[in-house]
Amino acid sequence: MIKLVAVLGALLLVVGSSLAFQGPEPMRLGSKSDPEAPLFNYDQKFSDTTNLKNYYLGMSAYKDFDGCDKLSSNIYLESNRNWTDIVLDANFSSGTGRMGYLVLDQDTMDIRDVMVDVNHEFIGNFSIDEKILVVKDGMNESDIFGCFL
Repeated sequence: MIKLVAVLGALLLVVGSSLAFQGPEPMRLGSKSDPEAPLFNYDQKFSDTTNLKNYYLGMSAYKDFDGCDKLSSNIYLESNRNWTDIVLDANFSSGTGRMGYLVLDQDTMDIRDVMVDVNHEFIGNFSIDEKILVVKDGMNESDIFGCFL
């Protein structure tokens, strides 16, 4: 009888120690393919904001996406003293997207002398493909990049 109790005690000790080294089960995120998982991410919202200021041109631009269920955005910015190039591609669903730019008068650079003020607001499901090129006054196409063709 004592041998049987010793064998059962040793067996419980081996099983208990193997369970202790196994560790906890990792948490699973719920999805359509695994609806039984305890944690769901359906209420996750995405946001993205970019601001650009070019003081030499008296120009500012922005993009802002807020509360989007799905968001894919790509922005290309190139800015220097004489010109600014902005390319924006974005896809979003059930959220708000805002973008715009402001260009001041080159002579005064005063906020009250606005040459261009463009603002867009998109609500819902949208795809945006926008290209903006702002060039300093007096430049022509052949010397935008400082070379003569």
